[in-house]
Amino acid sequence: MRIGELARATGTTTRALRYYEEHGLLPPERSPNGYRTYPPDAVKVVENIRLLLAAGLTTEDLRLLGTCLRDEVIGGHRCDDPTAKVEVFEQRLAVIQHRIDELTAVRAQLLARLEDLHGRQAVTRSNGCARQVSERKRVKGAKDDQKTFS
Repeated sequence: MRIGELARATGTTTRALRYYEEHGLLPPERSPNGYRTYPPDAVKVVENIRLLLAAGLTTEDLRLLGTCLRDEVIGGHRCDDPTAKVEVFEQRLAVIQHRIDELTAVRAQLLARLEDLHGRQAVTRSNGCARQVSERKRVKGAKDDQKTFS
């Protein structure tokens, strides 16, 4: 299949496919007229590339996977030697776990800050309400006094 057909079949762009080619992830064959052609399993390769890039892996990580990109990434595994796949996945999982830990710490800090801010707002609101009530009483009292003097 040609590059445009592969792009349509995978929901990506020809530019993205050329990018994958430049990074050694999707080597095309060339027809006699110089057009890129791809075997039928290229659809699976592109789907895997997109899935793994979206999961945070880099093109360098994917290049290490080599022919395992033709494998079912989230299903059965057919790699002749899955060692590279295991190493890349373990490294990436460690990076993801580190990010999760950092985000969890930031979340805790934001929640604590938000509680503090809500606490301050409640005090300000209650003080503001108390001021408004006493202001109303003062104004009402002044009006009552005016009625008495009239």
